[in-house]
Amino acid sequence: MKLKIVSPMGQFFEGEVEGFVIDTKDGQQTVLEEHIDCLSFFDYSEIVILDKVASEPIFVALGYLHLVQNEANIMAQFASADAEQAERIFERLNKRKHTESRRTNDK
Repeated sequence: MKLKIVSPMGQFFEGEVEGFVIDTKDGQQTVLEEHIDCLSFFDYSEIVILDKVASEPIFVALGYLHLVQNEANIMAQFASADAEQAERIFERLNKRKHTESRRTNDK
């Protein structure tokens, strides 16, 4: 299956994989070849790519997984191979999201 991970910084990953594991708002999801089409949202997740060759995990924040016809597209506000950096960015983005939400509600 084809997996593509994109953030505002550009394309972070693109390649053929056997599958991957992602934490969504509905729980952990394992996506393999011929998976049913779906749309799932996530706040923060480590993506583990399932392949014969071990790969480093990828960390994503605030986005969604769109899976159609065996092509998985992950759109995220942030993507990184560095867990600590990803957690810091997620916290910063999450604070900004909550601050903007409060401002909108105060109007």
